[in-house]
Formats: sequence, structure tokens, C-alpha cells
Amino acid sequence: SALILLCYTFWFALSLLIPDGQLVHNIRFRSLTIITIAVLGIQLVYGAFMAGMKAAMRAPTWPDINGMYFPDTLATDSWVNHPLNIHFVHRMLAYILFTLVMFWFVAARKAAIQFRSAYLKKVAWWPFGLVWLQVLLGIITVLSAPSIVFGKFGTFEMLAELHQLVAMFLLMSLMVGVYMARPSKS
Repeated sequence: SALILLCYTFWFALSLLIPDGQLVHNIRFRSLTIITIAVLGIQLVYGAFMAGMKAAMRAPTWPDINGMYFPDTLATDSWVNHPLNIHFVHRMLAYILFTLVMFWFVAARKAAIQFRSAYLKKVAWWPFGLVWLQVLLGIITVLSAPSIVFGKFGTFEMLAELHQLVAMFLLMSLMVGVYMARPSKS
């Protein structure tokens, strides 16, 4: 609920900062943005599962998960309670989200040109850069999981917190896109 409040507050700020002349009334771009945000929302839930279950410690390898690309537990155990399955879903969603943001970036640049929105042309780079950073942070965080020392705040914890912070920035950067692709008032 804190992220929803953050997005609501940010939406209000955007209404004060972005002039109507910079909006792009493109339903396809808006739909892609909403789909991307929805996938990110699911990803954030699985990220919370990862953190809560300390699932990174169960599979501190990449690109595989302890030597497997598909854990043996996928067919037999819960996708919301088993650490390896949560890890698998979180990684797969990351790959899907990365791909969606790449498509989103291309669509945003096209919409910016079509509607002559210099603002969208600039802010399209935000999700692009943040998703690259997020993937790198995710990989580095998982690989640093063996360094966890319970009761101490170390490298893993710092990277994990940064990974969560960048996820919030990614959400907010996509909120700019959905704000700018609002349907016209007429």
C-alpha cells in the first residue's frame, strides 16, 4: 500500500509538472505501459517473497538455479511458498519485464516523435536505464548471497536494498509513461 500511495502522490506531482502539450494520446502505447506496470507489480510481489524467504541463499548461482534452469520442485511444490520456485518465477518475470521495457522504450521513442513530445523522448531513457541496472543488481545480489552473515548488514544486504530501491524508481519511471499516454480530454 505504501507503493500505491507513492504512485498516487507522484501522479499528482506529474499533473503539476508536465504540460498538456507534452502528452501523447496513443492507446497502444498506454496499453503497453499498463501491461508493463502490471508485470512489474507481480514482480514486486515475488521480490517481496524472495526477501521474506531469503530465497537468494537457496540458489546463489546465475544464470542457472543450482545447476538447473528449471528446478525439480516446479511441478511438485508451491509457487508462492517454496524458495526455489519463488526464485525461478522472480527470474523469469525479470526476463519478461526486461523484454517488455525494451519494447516499451521503442514504443515511447516512436510516440515521442509522432506527438512531438520532447519530454517523453527524454524520460523514455529512465525505464531503459533502470531496467538494465535492475537486472545487473539482481544478478550481483544473488551471486553475493553466500556472503550473508546473519545479524550483520553487509554487502548482500546493501545490494538487496539497492535492488528494491531501483525497483521503486523503475515503477515511478513507468508511471510517467502511463501519465503521459492519458486519453485526451475531448
